Amino acid sequence: MKEFPLGDALVYLAAGLKISDYAIEGGARIKKIIQDKFNERKYAFVPDKEEANLLSRFKGHKSFMQVNMLVPKYRYIDIIRTGILIDHYHRYDIPENREKVKRIKRQLIRRPNGEKLLKIANLPTTPFFRTIMQLLYSLKSEGYSEENLEEKFDEIVERWEQITLLVETTDNIDDVVHFCETQIFSGRELFFVCGMRSASDTAEAALKKLQEDEFLKNRGYVGSMTKEVEGNNPRTEIMFVKMKEELY
Repeated sequence: MKEFPLGDALVYLAAGLKISDYAIEGGARIKKIIQDKFNERKYAFVPDKEEANLLSRFKGHKSFMQVNMLVPKYRYIDIIRTGILIDHYHRYDIPENREKVKRIKRQLIRRPNGEKLLKIANLPTTPFFRTIMQLLYSLKSEGYSEENLEEKFDEIVERWEQITLLVETTDNIDDVVHFCETQIFSGRELFFVCGMRSASDTAEAALKKLQEDEFLKNRGYVGSMTKEVEGNNPRTEIMFVKMKEELY
């Protein structure tokens, strides 16, 4: 490239980037496209300067470090970091940030395998992410290899919309129980329920009802509950797992 005259170099780069007429596009336009292509390789989308700084900082984020530790060769690790950025914008919910989230998601969905990438990016924005990490930690302690953990994580990503219920304030106990029964009768190996604020009590009561008369045990399931109280905002997370046959 260093041996090319500037004009020839622009023609070469324009051809490689499928720009039909670099003279019409202009040097500044080509420079931006080249930078965008570089950023697409470096990041999951094309960030502005502020976003690039945030993404760099998020390498030290707890969620990113957890995934990096459990599945260090995970091919979509930067999508997780992008999801953390989206979650950051959700937490600082202003019109400008909402537009940034829309732009990021548009860029992700246009990439090859875009629907899966968007699912992965959405995970860190949900209350289920921590529970999923706890599951992977548990599997790692049982001797799962990095490859097995990655397969399990991919499996959860593909199905998480079907196997999770975020309990709404309009949901009652029977609604939650019905979701769980549907998952159980479908033979799901794993599913999740989460209730926040007033819905936390609904999720907890649903688990208690499912445990009555040993309903879960008789069908080979166990429900593990984690409850956090943060001021006036409690959160209850329940992970239901189908036990191995020799355990029941």
